[in-house]
Amino acid sequence: MMYTWDYARFGRKQDASYHAKFNFGLPFYIFTFLINGLVGIFLAATIPTEGGLSEVSVVLAIVELMGIWGLLFVWVSQTRINTANFFMAASNMHAFFGRFGLAAVPYMAWAVVVGIVVYTMMLLNVFSYILQALAYQSIFVVAWVAIALAHIFSPKYTQLFEGNIEFALERVNAFNPCGLIAWFFAAGLGIVLLNFGGATLATFSAPVTFVCAFASYWLLLNSAKRSWFVRTSCS
Repeated sequence: MMYTWDYARFGRKQDASYHAKFNFGLPFYIFTFLINGLVGIFLAATIPTEGGLSEVSVVLAIVELMGIWGLLFVWVSQTRINTANFFMAASNMHAFFGRFGLAAVPYMAWAVVVGIVVYTMMLLNVFSYILQALAYQSIFVVAWVAIALAHIFSPKYTQLFEGNIEFALERVNAFNPCGLIAWFFAAGLGIVLLNFGGATLATFSAPVTFVCAFASYWLLLNSAKRSWFVRTSCS
């Protein structure tokens, strides 16, 4: 979901309505999460594989069901999405660290850094801790989505900038106190509930994070100033 902004910027302006409704809209997420999830559950539950249910159960089920074609399907689909992941990771690292005096570092160098990080994670047996890592990641993503929705629904930004959207790197601030405070506060609360709240509270860690992030950002945004979003010299 956080990639939506990155991929959407490659689209044409005249196609924005179509992309918002279909490519990045409800049909996309229904197929991505609901349909794919149901298919994965069906395959993992009906095709016997060695060992218990795990993150690779669906992959093994597809290979057993389709043979060499299943292996080719997994290879092509994973190569496609991971190529996109590499591209986005390198692009974001290049843009992020460029704001800290490393703009001269070429894009290819960041692509190599991404490859090294990914390979290192593979050597650390990622499947032994992936569920815990995804739990932490989900807390931060849920908080981020809540803040994005609060920003979209709140009229405050539109009032501050009279309907314009500031996005140029040379104009916007590197850090927005409104967003950062709400994000880390809500994510911190979610992590506390996840680890120290017991089984019941841990179950509700994500919903609590969402509500907390949305409410805190909305309240902070009501008292926001233009200087929180754009540099003082540009405001």
